[in-house]
Amino acid sequence: MRGASGQAVVGLRPGDVSGRGGSVLRRETGRGVVGLRPAGGQGRRGSVLGLLAQGAVLGAVFILFFWVGQGVCGPEAAKTDVPLAGQTSTPEPDASPAGQTSVPKPDASLAAHALAAELDASLAGRTLLVGVAVAPPFVEQDANGSYQGLAYDLWEDVAHDLGIQYKVVEYDMEGLLNAVHLGKVAVGVSALGLTAERETVMDFSQAFYYSGLGIAVAAQTESIVARVLDAVFSQRVLFYVGSLMALLLVVGVLVWALERRRNPEHFRPGRSGIGDGMWWSAVTMTSVGYGDATPKTLLGRVLGIVWMFASVALLASFTAGITSSLTLDSLAGRVHGPDDLHLVRTGVVADSAAEEELVDSHIGVRRYATVEAGLAALVGGELDAFVHDQPILQYYQHRGFTGDVRVLPVFFDPQLYGFAFPRGALLRKAVNVAMLRRLADSDYRAQLYGPYLGKNAIK
Repeated sequence: MRGASGQAVVGLRPGDVSGRGGSVLRRETGRGVVGLRPAGGQGRRGSVLGLLAQGAVLGAVFILFFWVGQGVCGPEAAKTDVPLAGQTSTPEPDASPAGQTSVPKPDASLAAHALAAELDASLAGRTLLVGVAVAPPFVEQDANGSYQGLAYDLWEDVAHDLGIQYKVVEYDMEGLLNAVHLGKVAVGVSALGLTAERETVMDFSQAFYYSGLGIAVAAQTESIVARVLDAVFSQRVLFYVGSLMALLLVVGVLVWALERRRNPEHFRPGRSGIGDGMWWSAVTMTSVGYGDATPKTLLGRVLGIVWMFASVALLASFTAGITSSLTLDSLAGRVHGPDDLHLVRTGVVADSAAEEELVDSHIGVRRYATVEAGLAALVGGELDAFVHDQPILQYYQHRGFTGDVRVLPVFFDPQLYGFAFPRGALLRKAVNVAMLRRLADSDYRAQLYGPYLGKNAIK
């Protein structure tokens, strides 16, 4: 037999001939099948149909993958399980892009019940004693005897969320700290700054307010003439003048030592010559140059050239220092910030965070029982500055000392304020959770701080 190419068919096997009367032939060589072709029209039609069938299968596979890519048969659809008989399907939680499971935000009523459930069982049904110390704007008392303030209002809301029943007991600041330390009260509510010393004897909640120590000074009431005289004879101005005179003396002595032998007519021997040297030093620095005393030696003239150029910078620096000193003293008084406190009479409230900070900084202080007493001493001239928590100073400035006291815009020693608890109190954890949940709401913070501190305190 011969193949389609006219060559003899080699290696013809049974099954190589198919169709009617053996319509398809093929031969094999060492390299495979050669010259394979259909022998009739029906073979061609069969091949076309086969190709169409293969194309249909490939198209169906392509469409299936396309649907999967578009999400029709995606992972979400694959996860939709149909429960079997007697089984209940549980919906899968949604997955975030990072692969973390998102937890739906609980309802407010459910959150309140959850907070109440976190309260220790030993505290349930008990009426707790809450100690307060009046320290506006954190805690204050109105004409009806009711307490209010940003710290007290926050405690009321936290106690409501936890379902706590409580009774208020009032102390002064030192008495409140002792009551908390000895466990006489379950919680202390006031302007309680978190300090290392207090933390050693009691526990604190998370901080609900951030501020620092402020400085109050008396408003300027004396005449402008008196203020100018005080500024002229202030310690800073006297220091500048004394430094300049010392420098003139040094340069005068040097030029006299160089000129007294070669130029005795201008720089006389003895004390008079030293005076001549200081006179030359002064007129050279001010660029007056009368010419009545001039150096003639080489070293003397070199010193004169150096002093001329140095005097330009020294005189400009001296003038700027005197001017700024007079301006600051006449406009802002003697205290401009914490660095000036060691130079003036400074008052604090006894056993306060301000006293601890200033004593540690080796600044002498005068102690007063209350903020009102300290500010009254400031207005009366007994003090030059009074240091206390800045929000409390601002509160009293607007309430009782308007026009008499000025609170500087700077503050130092940043402080955190919180509720105080006896050591190991079971109540602290639940209070922290409830308080942080409240303060996470910006609208609530505005409602809490705004009436007492103004819009600038809302952050």
